[in-house]
Amino acid sequence: MAAQPIRILLVDDDAFFLHSLEALLTAEPGLEIVGKAASGEEALAAAARVEPDVAVIDVLMPTMSGIECAQLLQKRYPKARVILISGSIFEDKRPHPDERGTDAYLEKSEVPERLHATILALAAEITAAPPSQTNA
Repeated sequence: MAAQPIRILLVDDDAFFLHSLEALLTAEPGLEIVGKAASGEEALAAAARVEPDVAVIDVLMPTMSGIECAQLLQKRYPKARVILISGSIFEDKRPHPDERGTDAYLEKSEVPERLHATILALAAEITAAPPSQTNA
């Protein structure tokens, strides 16, 4: 019997980057993109429909920050793991580790090399152990 794919929700207000994330992860076996959103509000609505295992959320978005979105998502869906991503070159726009409150954080420049492994590590935690704060 084959294992269930890891269900992923992608959230970024930059349509090009959102499409790039989808293309990057669609090529990986064992992953399934179950939703995409361009805002925190859309992400929460999508999460209610698809109940993702992992959400990849951009930090800087209009109307609702990625941090706020991540906190609400984790409150509503405690089993979901959240990876915050940021492409900001400005230190004051990057979330401090204490305020992230999520499972992992990646710079957008790290995404091509590290996102897949980070998703796999967090998904392994879902099935193997209670949640922990990992900065994979």
